[in-house]
Amino acid sequence: MIYSAGTIAIAGAGVTGTGTNFTAAANQIRPGQTLIALTSPPQIFQIAAVNSPTALTLTAAANPWLAAGTKYAILTTDALSVDGLAQSIAQLVRDYDASSDAWETFAGTSANQTVTVTINGVSVVIPALGKLAQRGTGGAVPVEQGGTGGTTSAAARTGLGLGSVATRDTGVAGGNIPVLGNANIAGSQLLRLSSSNTPGIGYANNYTSAIAAAFNIGNNANNAASAVMAYERGGQFGCLVGLDTDNRFKIGGWSMGAVAYEFYHQGNTVVDGNGYLKKASPVVKVFGDGSAELNAESAGVTVERLDTGVYRISGVLGFNSDAGWGGIDGGIEIPVDKNKLPLLWIDYQIEADGSILLKTYHRTHPTAPRFARNEIDGFSDGAAIDIPAGRCVDLRVEMPVNSPWNVEQARRSEEMRAEYEREQREAERQEQVENSLNQGPTSDTEINSQR
Repeated sequence: MIYSAGTIAIAGAGVTGTGTNFTAAANQIRPGQTLIALTSPPQIFQIAAVNSPTALTLTAAANPWLAAGTKYAILTTDALSVDGLAQSIAQLVRDYDASSDAWETFAGTSANQTVTVTINGVSVVIPALGKLAQRGTGGAVPVEQGGTGGTTSAAARTGLGLGSVATRDTGVAGGNIPVLGNANIAGSQLLRLSSSNTPGIGYANNYTSAIAAAFNIGNNANNAASAVMAYERGGQFGCLVGLDTDNRFKIGGWSMGAVAYEFYHQGNTVVDGNGYLKKASPVVKVFGDGSAELNAESAGVTVERLDTGVYRISGVLGFNSDAGWGGIDGGIEIPVDKNKLPLLWIDYQIEADGSILLKTYHRTHPTAPRFARNEIDGFSDGAAIDIPAGRCVDLRVEMPVNSPWNVEQARRSEEMRAEYEREQREAERQEQVENSLNQGPTSDTEINSQR
């Protein structure tokens, strides 16, 4: 037989092939064979080594060298000579021995065997006969061999790691698994969730899988979106309830129209010095001795009594222009008597750093009945006087961005954003793993890496 695919070039004793496959088993090219360069006149060489599909080494150098594109022929069967016949017989014996060894192992082991089909040079990996004959208890095929690990439906589910959900249908009927998007799932107690949030609602850190609320409504980290739930009495009325885009808990929308009413609670209201509930935060309550009562948002404010009826409130940026407190020039609630008559005159100055210099003066009501005139011995109307004992002046203030409250809110916001991004990355990683497992391994390397 003759092999002559492609062309060659010879430089010294090295042969470089183009379009050749010298190492393919089916071509049976071996050292000792004859290579004929089809030049004019033809030149004859002997192969010393087969190096690669495109490289041979000759026993002697060509002189002169042969350019690329030279046609050639290799005598792969040289039975006309004793040497060639001996080589062919030796190769036949080697092929037979290798094939016999492979098939003997194939018949007697449970490991996968590589069998080289010499007729076309293709190598394939096939399970050995013992591997094909393996079975688990009761004749079940193990999962790692492509089976289910069981001979019954229940055993197969167990072998595949499927829980009881695998036996449930989807739908809205009782006992079924609801599908997202389905409506009107009946049930007096459709869903019951348990919270592990400790020590309670006042837990200040982000929740985790170990310390978590039972139910979470989010906005998918979209700052333009609210985090709300919808309530609907079919065909009658509907509204939205939840956190609005200003981070305040509200109710509104839908049947209620284009409104968003904020829920009042201790965090956004205050009972003023006269006992009335007012929307307010941050608020500072100033007492006559220079002490103060702060709420969460006014943390960091300091108050000092400088003189009779003179108080400095530091750590603020003046008053908040809340309309409920009188607008831009408001922000003050003064104490009143049982007849709702003011007990003080108030004046103030906003200093360069935003601090408030508050001044209080005695206030009388000359036209009122004597019992309601607020007359105090030693103090005339307009005289400097401290805030009455047991009473306070409420100030609706504006806090700087670096106040403890604002800094803490920024920290928590960043912490929540980082936690959300971490959860998203983890979900994407898990999805990639699941997709990889669903696709299955495509090579021996992938199979071994998954074991």
